[in-house]
Amino acid sequence: MSESSATISNPAKSLLKAGKPVLVFNVFESLRPSTIKIVKQTGYDMLMIETEHVLHDEYTLTNFIISARDNGLSPLITVPTTDRMLVSRLLDAGALGINLCHAETVGQIDDLVRWMKYPPVGERALAMGANVDYRDADAEQYCREANQATMLVLKIESRKGVENAGQLLANEWVDGVVFGPGDLAASMGFHGGWQHPDVLAAMESVIEVALARGIAVEPAEFPSNSAEYRRQKERGIQIFGPTRVTDYQLLRDAAERALEVYR
Repeated sequence: MSESSATISNPAKSLLKAGKPVLVFNVFESLRPSTIKIVKQTGYDMLMIETEHVLHDEYTLTNFIISARDNGLSPLITVPTTDRMLVSRLLDAGALGINLCHAETVGQIDDLVRWMKYPPVGERALAMGANVDYRDADAEQYCREANQATMLVLKIESRKGVENAGQLLANEWVDGVVFGPGDLAASMGFHGGWQHPDVLAAMESVIEVALARGIAVEPAEFPSNSAEYRRQKERGIQIFGPTRVTDYQLLRDAAERALEVYR
């Protein structure tokens, strides 16, 4: 089926399925049109929108999600729970994926699949609005295509999540894995020490599981130069970008660089 005749598409997931990398920009507070425009212009593929640590009003978040899709970006929402009302409403608002933080148990993954996917895969209730670009689409076609287009990503950030990685990634609907090194380090007794060898080794163990199962994953440590980026891509790593950095941290870094000449 051509892209033009599809009822829903997910550009970032299409890249991953083709074995290509995706560049992800993490958004905490800056739900503004300028964020979307600049992120798209600079070459990113996906917006990872935070809802665990910040509060967004639903009207603004919905507008941001829709605008992201209109600009060819894939909006992925980081959530702290598998609650049906939260997950289904975010997807109905146009989100193209859910990123579950503190992923630890098979039950969590089963719940997400249940609320993210339409029957016969799951139990997601049907509403056709922002999620289908407000078009008068064929419901059967849309449900089938939405089940394939929506992305389920797990954020591993605890010792338990690492230990259960094999079971978590065994679910056929899991599309990707990212990490929360700060919380992972704390759960392992190394507060603030996410670069401790044991923490890096824990992430590496999850990466090996993901690569063996053909699931997209980010590196334990992001590349510091283009040569390292190429090596990580050749290894099979597919998820890149400032996924562990807030938008206001990036603003601070840019603001400080702009003042270097005056110091």
